[in-house]
Amino acid sequence: MEASARSHSSVLVEDAGTLRPLREIYAVVAREMPGKVLRIKRVRRAGRQAYAVRVLKPDGKRGDIVLDGATLAVIERR
Repeated sequence: MEASARSHSSVLVEDAGTLRPLREIYAVVAREMPGKVLRIKRVRRAGRQAYAVRVLKPDGKRGDIVLDGATLAVIERR
């Protein structure tokens, strides 16, 4: 699945190559930072591909979590 931008419900996925399945990304985010996913963006962190995910948390505040592109391990949380 390659494209410069894809819409999935109300989520914008920007990519620069091969993507992990959205269901896998959503599952990790739901476990690590519950709320409504607003955006998933492909980024680089420390020279590696990663996913930066913006979440609207239940308390109404915005949260950001960065997942490793290969393992989906959490590498940053704000």
